[in-house]
Amino acid sequence: MAKTKVNLGVVQETLLITLWARANEINQSDPIIVDSKSVEILQAVDYDFDKFINAKNSQAGTCLRGMILDNWIRNYLEQYPQGTVVEIGAGLNTRFERVDNGQVRWFDLDLPDVMELRKQFFPETERRRFITASCLDTNWFECVKAVSMQPCIFVAEGVLMYLNEKQVQQLFTNLLQEFPGSWFAFDSMSPLIVKNQKYHDSLKYTSAKFDWGISDIYKIKNWDNRYQILDICRFSDLPSKYLKRFSLIERFLFSYIPFLANSYRLALVKFG
Repeated sequence: MAKTKVNLGVVQETLLITLWARANEINQSDPIIVDSKSVEILQAVDYDFDKFINAKNSQAGTCLRGMILDNWIRNYLEQYPQGTVVEIGAGLNTRFERVDNGQVRWFDLDLPDVMELRKQFFPETERRRFITASCLDTNWFECVKAVSMQPCIFVAEGVLMYLNEKQVQQLFTNLLQEFPGSWFAFDSMSPLIVKNQKYHDSLKYTSAKFDWGISDIYKIKNWDNRYQILDICRFSDLPSKYLKRFSLIERFLFSYIPFLANSYRLALVKFG
Protein backbone atom coordinates (compact mmCIF):
# COMPACT_ATOMS: atom_id res chain seq x y z
CA MET A 1 0.00 0.00 0.00
CA ALA A 2 1.34 3.44 -0.94
CA LYS A 3 2.34 5.58 2.03
CA THR A 4 0.98 9.06 2.65
CA LYS A 5 3.42 11.80 1.66
CA VAL A 6 3.69 14.84 3.88
CA ASN A 7 4.06 18.44 2.78
CA LEU A 8 4.28 20.50 5.93
CA GLY A 9 5.63 23.89 6.93
CA VAL A 10 8.86 24.14 8.91
CA VAL A 11 7.28 24.31 12.37
CA GLN A 12 4.40 22.03 11.44
CA GLU A 13 6.89 19.27 10.58
CA THR A 14 7.70 18.95 14.29
CA LEU A 15 4.37 17.18 14.78
CA LEU A 16 6.09 14.13 13.27
CA ILE A 17 8.54 14.07 16.19
CA THR A 18 5.69 13.72 18.67
CA LEU A 19 3.97 11.14 16.49
CA TRP A 20 7.19 9.11 16.38
CA ALA A 21 7.65 9.44 20.15
CA ARG A 22 4.17 8.15 21.00
CA ALA A 23 4.29 5.33 18.45
CA ASN A 24 7.64 4.06 19.74
CA GLU A 25 6.52 4.09 23.36
CA ILE A 26 4.53 0.92 22.76
CA ASN A 27 7.85 -0.98 22.64
CA GLN A 28 8.70 -0.13 26.25
CA SER A 29 8.24 -2.74 28.98
CA ASP A 30 6.23 -0.23 31.07
CA PRO A 31 4.89 2.27 28.53
CA ILE A 32 3.93 5.76 29.63
CA ILE A 33 1.29 5.92 26.90
CA VAL A 34 -0.15 3.04 24.88
CA ASP A 35 -1.09 4.58 21.57
CA SER A 36 -1.91 2.07 18.86
CA LYS A 37 -3.43 4.80 16.66
CA SER A 38 -0.08 6.58 16.48
CA VAL A 39 1.60 3.30 15.51
CA GLU A 40 -0.93 2.91 12.69
CA ILE A 41 -0.31 6.46 11.43
CA LEU A 42 3.47 6.18 11.68
CA GLN A 43 3.44 3.08 9.50
CA ALA A 44 1.28 4.87 6.92
CA VAL A 45 3.35 8.07 6.61
CA ASP A 46 6.20 8.46 4.13
CA TYR A 47 8.89 10.16 6.24
CA ASP A 48 12.40 9.44 7.49
CA PHE A 49 11.63 8.75 11.15
CA ASP A 50 14.93 6.88 11.57
CA LYS A 51 16.78 10.17 12.05
CA PHE A 52 15.19 10.47 15.49
CA ILE A 53 16.31 7.03 16.64
CA ASN A 54 18.85 8.40 19.15
CA ALA A 55 16.55 11.14 20.50
CA LYS A 56 15.73 9.11 23.60
CA ASN A 57 15.12 12.09 25.87
CA SER A 58 12.64 13.63 23.44
CA GLN A 59 10.92 10.30 23.01
CA ALA A 60 10.34 9.74 26.72
CA GLY A 61 9.79 13.42 27.46
CA THR A 62 7.09 13.76 24.82
CA CYS A 63 5.16 10.84 26.25
CA LEU A 64 5.48 12.15 29.80
CA ARG A 65 4.26 15.56 28.64
CA GLY A 66 1.31 13.91 26.95
CA MET A 67 0.50 11.88 30.07
CA ILE A 68 0.42 14.97 32.31
CA LEU A 69 -1.76 16.94 29.90
CA ASP A 70 -4.08 13.93 29.49
CA ASN A 71 -4.48 13.74 33.26
CA TRP A 72 -5.34 17.44 33.54
CA ILE A 73 -7.99 17.04 30.88
CA ARG A 74 -9.41 13.99 32.66
CA ASN A 75 -9.60 16.10 35.84
CA TYR A 76 -11.45 18.80 33.91
CA LEU A 77 -13.89 16.24 32.50
CA GLU A 78 -14.61 14.93 35.99
CA GLN A 79 -15.89 18.43 36.83
CA TYR A 80 -17.46 19.09 33.43
CA PRO A 81 -18.36 15.75 31.79
CA GLN A 82 -20.04 17.56 28.88
CA GLY A 83 -17.36 20.24 28.71
CA THR A 84 -15.39 21.45 25.72
CA VAL A 85 -11.75 20.72 24.89
CA VAL A 86 -9.88 22.77 22.28
CA GLU A 87 -6.61 21.21 21.14
CA ILE A 88 -4.48 24.10 19.82
CA GLY A 89 -1.96 22.86 17.31
CA ALA A 90 -3.53 19.41 17.21
CA GLY A 91 -1.06 17.98 14.69
CA LEU A 92 -1.60 14.23 14.54
CA ASN A 93 -2.29 14.00 18.24
CA THR A 94 -4.50 11.17 19.50
CA ARG A 95 -5.55 12.79 22.76
CA PHE A 96 -9.26 12.50 21.98
CA GLU A 97 -8.83 8.73 21.55
CA ARG A 98 -7.03 8.58 24.91
CA VAL A 99 -9.36 10.62 27.10
CA ASP A 100 -12.81 10.63 25.45
CA ASN A 101 -15.53 10.11 28.06
CA GLY A 102 -18.34 9.71 25.53
CA GLN A 103 -19.78 13.17 26.27
CA VAL A 104 -17.04 15.76 25.71
CA ARG A 105 -17.26 18.28 22.88
CA TRP A 106 -13.90 18.45 21.14
CA PHE A 107 -12.22 20.80 18.66
CA ASP A 108 -8.92 20.03 16.91
CA LEU A 109 -7.38 23.26 15.63
CA ASP A 110 -4.42 23.60 13.29
CA LEU A 111 -3.09 25.25 10.14
CA PRO A 112 -4.31 24.26 6.65
CA ASP A 113 -1.40 21.96 5.73
CA VAL A 114 -1.71 20.05 9.00
CA MET A 115 -5.49 19.71 8.79
CA GLU A 116 -5.21 18.37 5.26
CA LEU A 117 -2.95 15.62 6.60
CA ARG A 118 -4.98 15.08 9.76
CA LYS A 119 -8.19 14.47 7.85
CA GLN A 120 -6.60 11.44 6.20
CA PHE A 121 -6.38 9.67 9.56
CA PHE A 122 -9.13 11.10 11.76
CA PRO A 123 -12.86 11.55 11.08
CA GLU A 124 -15.00 14.43 12.23
CA THR A 125 -18.04 13.46 14.28
CA GLU A 126 -20.91 15.21 16.00
CA ARG A 127 -18.77 15.66 19.13
CA ARG A 128 -15.39 16.11 17.45
CA ARG A 129 -14.88 18.91 14.93
CA PHE A 130 -11.88 20.28 13.06
CA ILE A 131 -11.02 23.97 12.82
CA THR A 132 -8.58 25.08 10.13
CA ALA A 133 -7.04 28.25 11.53
CA SER A 134 -4.12 29.75 13.38
CA CYS A 135 -4.43 29.95 17.14
CA LEU A 136 -3.76 33.69 16.70
CA ASP A 137 -6.94 34.11 14.66
CA THR A 138 -10.14 35.02 16.47
CA ASN A 139 -12.83 34.00 13.98
CA TRP A 140 -12.87 30.42 15.30
CA PHE A 141 -14.01 31.51 18.75
CA GLU A 142 -17.66 31.55 17.71
CA CYS A 143 -17.46 27.88 16.66
CA VAL A 144 -16.43 26.96 20.20
CA LYS A 145 -18.91 29.28 21.89
CA ALA A 146 -21.75 27.78 19.86
CA VAL A 147 -21.44 24.46 21.71
CA SER A 148 -19.85 25.47 25.00
CA MET A 149 -22.14 26.20 27.93
CA GLN A 150 -19.39 25.71 30.54
CA PRO A 151 -15.77 26.76 31.02
CA CYS A 152 -13.60 25.20 28.30
CA ILE A 153 -10.13 23.76 28.56
CA PHE A 154 -7.59 24.74 25.94
CA VAL A 155 -4.46 22.64 25.52
CA ALA A 156 -1.33 23.58 23.57
CA GLU A 157 1.30 20.85 23.51
CA GLY A 158 4.63 21.78 21.95
CA VAL A 159 3.16 24.93 20.41
CA LEU A 160 3.84 28.14 22.32
CA MET A 161 7.65 27.97 22.16
CA TYR A 162 7.46 28.47 18.39
CA LEU A 163 5.62 31.79 18.82
CA ASN A 164 7.19 35.05 19.91
CA GLU A 165 6.35 36.60 23.27
CA LYS A 166 3.99 39.19 21.82
CA GLN A 167 2.01 36.45 20.07
CA VAL A 168 1.85 34.34 23.25
CA GLN A 169 0.62 37.33 25.25
CA GLN A 170 -2.01 38.07 22.61
CA LEU A 171 -3.27 34.49 22.67
CA PHE A 172 -3.59 34.63 26.44
CA THR A 173 -5.38 37.99 26.24
CA ASN A 174 -7.82 36.72 23.62
CA LEU A 175 -8.70 33.61 25.61
CA LEU A 176 -9.08 35.57 28.84
CA GLN A 177 -11.46 38.04 27.22
CA GLU A 178 -13.53 35.55 25.26
CA PHE A 179 -13.53 32.51 27.60
CA PRO A 180 -13.39 33.79 31.19
CA GLY A 181 -13.28 30.99 33.75
CA SER A 182 -11.77 28.55 31.26
CA TRP A 183 -8.53 26.59 31.71
CA PHE A 184 -5.36 26.54 29.63
CA ALA A 185 -2.85 23.65 29.78
CA PHE A 186 0.47 24.18 28.01
CA ASP A 187 4.21 23.63 28.17
CA SER A 188 6.94 26.27 28.21
CA MET A 189 10.71 26.51 28.50
CA SER A 190 13.25 28.96 29.85
CA PRO A 191 15.30 31.36 27.71
CA LEU A 192 18.29 29.13 28.51
CA ILE A 193 16.76 26.24 26.56
CA VAL A 194 15.79 28.55 23.70
CA LYS A 195 19.36 29.87 23.54
CA ASN A 196 20.82 26.36 23.47
CA GLN A 197 18.26 24.77 21.18
CA LYS A 198 20.95 23.58 18.75
CA TYR A 199 21.68 20.82 21.28
CA HIS A 200 18.06 19.60 21.36
CA ASP A 201 18.19 15.90 20.50
CA SER A 202 15.30 15.88 18.01
CA LEU A 203 14.63 19.49 16.94
CA LYS A 204 18.16 19.66 15.47
CA TYR A 205 17.00 17.32 12.69
CA THR A 206 14.45 19.89 11.50
CA SER A 207 14.65 23.55 10.47
CA ALA A 208 12.20 24.70 13.15
CA LYS A 209 13.34 27.19 15.78
CA PHE A 210 12.17 27.90 19.32
CA ASP A 211 11.36 31.56 19.95
CA TRP A 212 9.48 32.17 23.20
CA GLY A 213 10.99 31.39 26.57
CA ILE A 214 10.04 32.48 30.08
CA SER A 215 12.27 32.10 33.13
CA ASP A 216 9.43 31.59 35.63
CA ILE A 217 5.88 30.73 34.62
CA TYR A 218 4.54 32.87 37.47
CA LYS A 219 5.72 35.89 35.47
CA ILE A 220 2.62 35.58 33.31
CA LYS A 221 0.81 37.26 36.20
CA ASN A 222 2.76 40.39 35.24
CA TRP A 223 0.85 40.29 31.95
CA ASP A 224 -2.49 40.17 33.78
CA ASN A 225 -3.12 39.30 37.41
CA ARG A 226 -6.29 37.44 36.43
CA TYR A 227 -4.20 34.47 35.29
CA GLN A 228 -4.49 31.91 38.09
CA ILE A 229 -1.91 29.12 38.09
CA LEU A 230 -3.68 25.95 39.22
CA ASP A 231 -0.85 23.46 38.79
CA ILE A 232 2.74 23.17 37.56
CA CYS A 233 4.69 20.02 36.69
CA ARG A 234 8.46 20.05 36.37
CA PHE A 235 10.96 17.25 35.73
CA SER A 236 11.38 16.55 39.44
CA ASP A 237 7.61 16.15 39.84
CA LEU A 238 7.43 13.19 37.45
CA PRO A 239 6.83 9.65 38.74
CA SER A 240 10.16 8.15 39.83
CA LYS A 241 9.65 4.98 37.80
CA TYR A 242 9.71 7.06 34.62
CA LEU A 243 12.66 9.22 35.65
CA LYS A 244 14.79 6.10 35.34
CA ARG A 245 14.46 6.50 31.58
CA PHE A 246 16.93 9.40 31.87
CA SER A 247 20.60 9.24 32.79
CA LEU A 248 21.73 9.67 36.40
CA ILE A 249 23.45 12.96 35.63
CA GLU A 250 20.32 14.31 33.89
CA ARG A 251 18.16 13.30 36.83
CA PHE A 252 20.50 15.12 39.19
CA LEU A 253 20.90 18.27 37.11
CA PHE A 254 17.22 18.74 36.27
CA SER A 255 16.04 17.93 39.78
CA TYR A 256 18.51 19.78 42.02
CA ILE A 257 20.12 22.62 40.03
CA PRO A 258 17.55 25.44 40.33
CA PHE A 259 17.97 27.13 36.93
CA LEU A 260 17.83 23.74 35.20
CA ALA A 261 15.02 22.38 37.37
CA ASN A 262 12.84 25.27 36.16
CA SER A 263 14.04 25.20 32.55
CA TYR A 264 11.02 23.28 31.28
CA ARG A 265 7.59 22.89 32.81
CA LEU A 266 3.92 22.26 32.16
CA ALA A 267 1.34 24.61 33.58
CA LEU A 268 -2.40 24.62 34.10
CA VAL A 269 -3.81 28.15 34.19
CA LYS A 270 -7.32 29.46 34.81
CA PHE A 271 -8.53 32.64 33.11
CA GLY A 272 -10.08 35.04 35.57
